[in-house]
Amino acid sequence: MYRVKTLLVMTTILVLSTSLFAIIEGNGNSDALPYYGNVQPLDTRDTDTRDTDATLTWLDGITPNTNFVGSTNDYFMEYYVAPADGYINSIDFNFSNLFEFSGGGMSIWIYEAAYPWPEIDSEGIADVSGDAWLGYYDETSGFETTGTNWVRGGVNDLDGALDVDYDPLGAQVWPAFGSGSISLEPNADDGGVVNFDLVEAMGTNHPFLAGDEFVVVVRFNGFEEQGDDGDYQAGFLSATLHVDPQPSLKFYGTISSPDGRLGNDDWGWYIRSYVWDWGVNVTLTSDRAPVLTGWNELGVTLSQDARTATCIITDDNPSGGDAGVASANLMYSVDGADYVSVAMTAEVDTFSADIPGIAGGDVDYYFEATDVLGNTNSTLVQSYSVFVPSAPTLVVFNGGATGGYPYAYYFGISDFTNYSTADFPHDVWDGPILEELAAAYTTIYEISHYGNGPAWDNREVIAAWLETGVKNYGMFGDEFFGAWTGWIDQDYVAGDFEYDVLGVAHIYNDIVASSADVTPVEAVDGNVLTGELYTAHTALGDTLMYDPVYEVGGVNWLDGFDVVDAGSENMVTLADGMAIGLNRMSGDDKIVVLGFDPISINASPYTWWGFSYESAQTQSLEWFEIWTLSVDDVTVPENSALSAAYPNPFNPTTNIEFQLANASDVSLTVYNMLGQEVATLISGFQTAGSYTVQWNGLDAVGHSVPSGLYFYTMQTEGFSATQKMMLLK
Repeated sequence: MYRVKTLLVMTTILVLSTSLFAIIEGNGNSDALPYYGNVQPLDTRDTDTRDTDATLTWLDGITPNTNFVGSTNDYFMEYYVAPADGYINSIDFNFSNLFEFSGGGMSIWIYEAAYPWPEIDSEGIADVSGDAWLGYYDETSGFETTGTNWVRGGVNDLDGALDVDYDPLGAQVWPAFGSGSISLEPNADDGGVVNFDLVEAMGTNHPFLAGDEFVVVVRFNGFEEQGDDGDYQAGFLSATLHVDPQPSLKFYGTISSPDGRLGNDDWGWYIRSYVWDWGVNVTLTSDRAPVLTGWNELGVTLSQDARTATCIITDDNPSGGDAGVASANLMYSVDGADYVSVAMTAEVDTFSADIPGIAGGDVDYYFEATDVLGNTNSTLVQSYSVFVPSAPTLVVFNGGATGGYPYAYYFGISDFTNYSTADFPHDVWDGPILEELAAAYTTIYEISHYGNGPAWDNREVIAAWLETGVKNYGMFGDEFFGAWTGWIDQDYVAGDFEYDVLGVAHIYNDIVASSADVTPVEAVDGNVLTGELYTAHTALGDTLMYDPVYEVGGVNWLDGFDVVDAGSENMVTLADGMAIGLNRMSGDDKIVVLGFDPISINASPYTWWGFSYESAQTQSLEWFEIWTLSVDDVTVPENSALSAAYPNPFNPTTNIEFQLANASDVSLTVYNMLGQEVATLISGFQTAGSYTVQWNGLDAVGHSVPSGLYFYTMQTEGFSATQKMMLLK
């Protein structure tokens, strides 16, 4: 997607369809929640279809699926570039969540854009807690978007970032004084499109010239005493979009974030990969480049045949000059190779061309068009994959990445002297499960993004796949049921997927009081999946904990349920014995349901049981007859080594891996930039094997250390190595 930067150098006007686009996302934030309502995207709403009118939106052709919420005194901003001369008439805000009580509202401004900045790759840092933080003004009235005393954020710590204040707002251009405002009253749908008319509100529209860069800014108002209670929050319907610059930013204020967004005095603007579903309704008065819209979405496929790409291309020139599309091309690239140009043919305004079939791989493509006056325009780069199944097992990360931490760690075989992951043949997938995809596998694991829940509802496909017989299905994660029910507890009966397949008779959503809670849990003695965990952890005399905040940087919204089959529970809460996990036979299919993120099971005193030979998800490999497990399968490294910390930069914890080729005394020590010892992580005799140690940013006496660069050194007989890591708060 970084090729977009080069692509847009060739364009003269950066507009996509009637949508206005800028000059070109996890980290599990609770303000971005899956949205499952019936939505009508902005690009399909009824609008004035006269040639001079247009709706400028980033989400033309993209279906929003996220409820991105904010509290009173939180700000949202979106960036635009004018495609021609004209003026703004009104703005549509598509809400997926409204305040539950009367008295709330929204202030609206338009500013000149002081964003983006050429030295910052906003796509690369979007959602990264430290890097994406721009800063705020520290004024006598509080932490503000405007003022004189700018406090710099983590973005200033990036290599290459200039010593400047990264305030994204230029001069206020509408209204001339004060702000526009609109009330946001509750409604039965808890959302919908709210139109803000500039002339009706303030008596004037906002004129612009072709190429002007501007931002629309809003602030939620009305409930300063209620804190971040969900009933007093509102949210925009949104979708993720990966472009540079990322067009949407959020300002985290003191009500939603009393101690800063991450508890480190880090209020202010953050670059997000989520894009708000807003539409700026304009009248254009000068010539513009061709308008490209309505392209067909070529999603991931198992087919290796050629695919036809289509796009609607028009050229109108509102001022009355010569108009018409002179040429249109489809540009495509396979696996990062140079782009190939294919001339498109037209049937009225619909242009089409074929992308040749490939045997497997990734395809990037976009459309470009030139009008009779020589003005050129193009779309953003689109992508799809041709997927080739290669194993009998599919691991689906529903709403998460497919590599890195923690995604690559779900099937651990640690015996706490040796650490590695289960080596079983499997494919990895991060999109919706297609019928033809499921048909290629005998086992499917579906793991939801920790904290935010699944991005896709695959129940219908999974049910049909299981009907074909002798299949294994594992569903892991604590927000599947909430996403399906709208977080409303309910009963299930025969005929329901939850009852017939999963074996759940009633769901209890979010049984913890706080997302930051640590929940004591217990494995079930004698269970085929958790019996070994019960034996191992009770031998140590520890207490099992569900702790996603510590292990994956997620949140704790643990779900519980009543089971259909007595005795099918494999994990329960310690306090009241409520089931949070089960395994059962459904006909001739084996089913495992874990209403929690399984990698987030640890213990007090500390042991990371979620990454262990005894973990429920790793034991399921044996029950599913995928792999015969044995601690003897753990291999001894050939050489000692010290690996790079992950994540890096980090906040609040990072993981350090090292390998020992031979048993010996080991020290692993953290130092600051002055060479002063900060903390000792390991000191003593260790057997040969692979190890993972966590550092939580505390010094030897338990005090939190400041942001900055730190070094960690491993020393053992005949080996010494040092690596760097960055703590960002």
